[in-house]
Order: sequence, then structure tokens, then C-alpha cells
Amino acid sequence: MTELNVNRDPTLLSAQPMSQRTTSSRWKRAGLAGVLSLFIPGTGQLYNRQPRKALLLVLPIPVLVVFAAKTRIVFSFVTMVAFFALLVGWRLFIAGEAAYGGWTTNKPESAPSRPRLTYPLIAVVLIVAALYPSYDDFKRWTSFAAFKVPSASMCPTICSGERIVADLGAYRSKSPERGDLVLLQHKSSPALFIKRVVGLPGDTVGPGPNGTILVNGKMLIFPEVCGAPIQQKYDPADYSMFKSARVPEGTFFLVGDSLGNSFDSRIPEFGPVVLGDVRGKPIFLYWSPSRSRIGCPIR
Repeated sequence: MTELNVNRDPTLLSAQPMSQRTTSSRWKRAGLAGVLSLFIPGTGQLYNRQPRKALLLVLPIPVLVVFAAKTRIVFSFVTMVAFFALLVGWRLFIAGEAAYGGWTTNKPESAPSRPRLTYPLIAVVLIVAALYPSYDDFKRWTSFAAFKVPSASMCPTICSGERIVADLGAYRSKSPERGDLVLLQHKSSPALFIKRVVGLPGDTVGPGPNGTILVNGKMLIFPEVCGAPIQQKYDPADYSMFKSARVPEGTFFLVGDSLGNSFDSRIPEFGPVVLGDVRGKPIFLYWSPSRSRIGCPIR
């Protein structure tokens, strides 16, 4: 009987473990590249040794921010939502592309020689990523700011718990007009206030019948309310000191739209305010407990 001497092929024995190791390594590369680009756009592509692609993917981000600053598209609810959706979507795309590149790119054991332009490209990508605009940068460049309103003093125009977008540059080169809503800093509190301008310098403002306000002898009428505001209860304030008076030069007379519940110019401790106290202008509601008010312009 002849005994067959069958030698086992070591390649076959190691094929499965090697495949498992390769797959595990690819998952790690893909995950690391994706996470890097998620937090710092373009760094995942640099990890994959794709500096040109990193630069091409990162450059549109500051371009988008500059475009938003120049065109002021963030001061319309629809275009603001579209802009931020595009910005977030592009960042996710960069991270996804980095993860895909990490999965498909086979890294050699020894790094190949790099072209002369590679290191300058890496430096440019890192600089652009480091200068990626934060919220404070975006606010400074565009005058865009978002706030949550804790008070019901402007209800039904702006009610407690609603969130607004304001233009912090609205009154840098002009003064508020009668009827404008303004965001202001008052000496009585470190918090910002929102009030409506009802009296300009030289106007006469005084109390009217049934808690109304007279401006130059005419009853103050508020604009139509957008959507269905949620009814809010409040304790009425004391306006017994409010008397008819002329608005001093260089100041503005402000009130809250909730005439029975507002700390405003009718109260001596608040009084008329100067232009230097004005910080911006509310533009629209971007969130409200009442769905019908989301996206409403503030008038």
C-alpha cells in the first residue's frame, strides 16, 4: 500500500486570516479617515494621502460663508434653512468621501516619494481647516445671530420660548423708524431686550383709553400677527407713572407689544433709549411651540 505524502499549502492556511486582517485594517482606515474629516474637513483626505482632493473639498466651505455674508441669504427663513442644510450636507459628504477613500485605498508598507507640490497643498489644507469659521466668526461676518426669547413682553408678536434670528448690523448705518422692532442692551440688565419703537425724537407719547398708547394724538396700532400664538398668562405691570411727554432729542420711546406686561419706556427706570443702546433687529421666528409660526417674519 502506497502512502501519499500530501504537503499542506501554507498559503491556503493563511489566506483566511490574512483576508480578515485586511478587512479589519480597511475598516479602521475608513473609520479614522471619516472621523478626521468630520471634525476637521479635509484631514481625512490627507490621511488617505489625497491632498489635492482635500483642498478641492475644503475650499467651498469658506466660499459658501463669504457668499452668505455678501448676499445676506441667512436673513430669510427658507434660504437660511437651505444654506445650513447645504453646509451640513457638504461636511457630511467630505467625511463620507474620506471614509470611502480609506476603505478603497491600499496603503503601501513604505510611503512613495511625494511630488513637490504635495507638502504645500497639505499646508494649505491645514490652514483652511484651521480657519474653518466658527459660529462666532459666522455671526461677525454676516451680523447673523439667533436667540431664545424668555419673556412674554412682546407677545403675540414674539412669545416666550420662541426662537428668533436677528440682524446685528441693521442699524449700524441708519436709525430705527417708528414701528421697527429693535434688539437693545439696557443699563438695567445684562440681558438683551426686544421692544418696538413707537416714538421718535420730538414725538409726543402718552396713555390712551383702556390701556392703549397715543402717539402724536393717534392711537398706536400694532401689525397683524403671523400664525396662531400660544396664549400666555402674566401679571399686569404698574404704569401709573406713565404720563404724556415729548420724546427727547437723540432718544427713542420703546414699548413691548404686550402693553400690560412690559418693562419699557413707560416706566421711569427704563425711560427712552439712545441709538447707542440698539444692538440689532429681529427678522423672523425660526422655531416656535406653535407650528403655524415657524418661519414667520417679525413685523
